[in-house]
Amino acid sequence: MVQVTCPGCGGRFDADPDAAPSSLSAAAECSNTCAWVTGYGLSTPGLARFHQMIVDTYGAQHPAPPTPRIRVAYSLVGLHLALDRGISGPGVRAAHGLMGKPTPDWPAFAPPSGHAALTIADVAAEGWQADSAGGHASVVMRWATMVWATWRPSQSAVESLVAHLFTGTEGFWADKDNYRR
Repeated sequence: MVQVTCPGCGGRFDADPDAAPSSLSAAAECSNTCAWVTGYGLSTPGLARFHQMIVDTYGAQHPAPPTPRIRVAYSLVGLHLALDRGISGPGVRAAHGLMGKPTPDWPAFAPPSGHAALTIADVAAEGWQADSAGGHASVVMRWATMVWATWRPSQSAVESLVAHLFTGTEGFWADKDNYRR
């Protein structure tokens, strides 16, 4: 089978001439896999709590144009809030709702120089394709952590953006989730 390499994450996927084009810096096959993973997570009891983390991790792993600048900023803020601050998926969504559109004082986040070792293909293999809720939850956490680590040079700028956008009194700060349970 012919394979394609995703320009965003570096993942390898079986070529699919029927895969819909992506609006991000992603191969159509990668984007299609993300849709399947998302569907599995939303339809499997206990996995919906990882939905926002998947959305943000995928966006952070596909940051180059044509991915919109706003998507990258939202994804990085989401990963910071979830992984560093323990904010739940609904809490991160609430924070995104308060962020608004980027203003000139928002930093421009240059894509990382390398790729995380895991991609949405790994999430698919250990979760949806294996029909394993436990595998899905475990690999999503590993994947998100690895992708966030690739952004280490930008993490202080993300923290500064969060401090600029939020006072610390917004309701989402109390919406915690121990993702590692």
